[in-house]
This record gives sequence, structure tokens and C-alpha cells, in this order.
Amino acid sequence: MRHLMRTIFHWRHLRLAALACLALPLAGCGGGGSSSSATMNLGVTDGPVDSASAVVISFTGVELQPSGGGKAITFNFNSPQTIDLLNEENGNEASLLSGATVPAGNYAWIRLMLNVASDGTVANSYIEINGAQYPLMIPSGAETGLKLVQGFTMTANQVANFTVDFMLQQSITAPPGQTSGGTQDYILRPALRLINNVQAGTISGTVALSTLQSNSACLNGYSGSGPLPNAHVYIFSGTTTPSSTLTPVVEPQITLAASGSYSYDQAFMLAGSYTLALACTSTTTTGSTSIAFLPSAGLSATVTANQTTTVNF
Repeated sequence: MRHLMRTIFHWRHLRLAALACLALPLAGCGGGGSSSSATMNLGVTDGPVDSASAVVISFTGVELQPSGGGKAITFNFNSPQTIDLLNEENGNEASLLSGATVPAGNYAWIRLMLNVASDGTVANSYIEINGAQYPLMIPSGAETGLKLVQGFTMTANQVANFTVDFMLQQSITAPPGQTSGGTQDYILRPALRLINNVQAGTISGTVALSTLQSNSACLNGYSGSGPLPNAHVYIFSGTTTPSSTLTPVVEPQITLAASGSYSYDQAFMLAGSYTLALACTSTTTTGSTSIAFLPSAGLSATVTANQTTTVNF
């Protein structure tokens, strides 16, 4: 009798586990709860991209590569997850993986999988500018998707929350003269950051109107609502002198807040030291772009995990 009861309990346990697997929004389901597994949550966020009103990308899955080789771990979505990244600004993020069970250990890279055609276009993905939609293209995307060669660790029996920052201002380009069927090509290249949320904080602050007025380019073309088209806060890694030859980590927008003040906000910043400068761009009569940094030497900031650092201009 006891043997029979143990058998019934065993089969009930397996049945419940199977139902739990079916509830996951993924095509596969791995084992969990052992000392060699961990739980992963993965979201996507973005920085703004000038002139675009939407940047829509359709994801088909996520792939993780353990360090030292071996078979990659793949999560194929039952149906594509289509996300407008411009809705995921200012600390917002959209979920790609929620409660995914993965083996504990070190990982070499992560890949966001997309449905990419042989010509590089991404299915059901586009950028919208002035009401017109243009396909997004990823060179070699059919082979690589969006790959972040950035190591990370999954600790046994722990929950890890990661966010992929798309940094759209640096990721999307429109090469002059490059068209498909008479339509301008928009290229999406992986300028991405993988952030372990427990190690990240926020930088935010205000920008005085007098600071913006000190350079005519800052307010040029501004309608008085929404983000300024020609002014961003450039955030550089470490202690440095701002320069157009350096690539900023991120470029948050400056927006006129409801309070009447100009402000910016940048979440998902890894703890560490940074240099900030307000950058105002203008286009010369020859078509070249010039950038003026305010102040020219930049402002120093130190980000602490799970805290907000304030830097005002």
C-alpha cells in the first residue's frame, strides 16, 4: 500500500511539473530547483533615436553560450515577441525571458534571435520617421542575429535580472545613397549593452535654460514641447575630456518637464565613474556636423548600484 501511494505521488508530481513547463512562454523547458541551476530574467530597454517615432523589432528567441564551449542554450519563443523599443525609455523595459531556468556557471555571450531574411531585412521590424515606415536591415543578421559578446555569470539557486540596452542613437544608421528599391536603407548594428541590474544605478538631473541659451544650436528647431532635437547629455565612461572622437556610453535626451524645468534621466548605468557633458549639434552650410560640449571639461559623476546620482548643468 505504501509503495502504491509513493507511486501515485510520484506521478502527480511529474504531471504538475509538466503543466508548469507548458505555462512558460517558451518552446522549451529545462529542469529547475537543483543546485546546478539558476533563474534568469531578461528585458530590453533603449535610448532615444533622433527623428524616429517608432523602432519596432520582432524577436524570435534568446541564445546563451556557456564559457569554454559546449552546446548553446536556446529559448525559442512560441510566437515572435514584437516590441516598439521607443516605448521602453526612461527606465522602462520589456521582458524577453521571465523565470527561465538555466545551468549555473559562466557565459561567454548572449544572442537575441531575429527572423532575418537573406537580404538582411528583419521580418515585422521597422523604423518609423515622419509617419513613414522603413524596413530595418542587419548585415549578416541571418547568421549572427544581435549578439553581445559580453561575459556574465549565473549563480546557482539565485535569480539574476539582466537588461539589454539598445542605445538606438548609436545602433541605427541611414547610409547616404544606400537604398533598396528606391527606399532609404536603415541599418541596425549591434551597439548593445548587457546590464546586470543589481550592479546598476541611475544618473539624472536638470539643465538650466541659461545653459541652453549659451549655445544657439541647443534650442534651434525646438517647438517648446517634447525632447530637444539638437541637445543631448553625453555620458562617457571614466574620467576624461569630452570629445566627438569618443563614443559615449549613452546619450539621454533633454526634455521640458511638466514642472517647467529641462531635465534628463538615464537608468541602467553600471556602477562606476563617468564624465558628463551637454552636447549641442549644428549642421554647417557644407553639410558637416559640429558638436559643442558644455562645459568643455565635462562634469564628473560616480554611480552607485541601486541609487540615483544627480548631475545638474
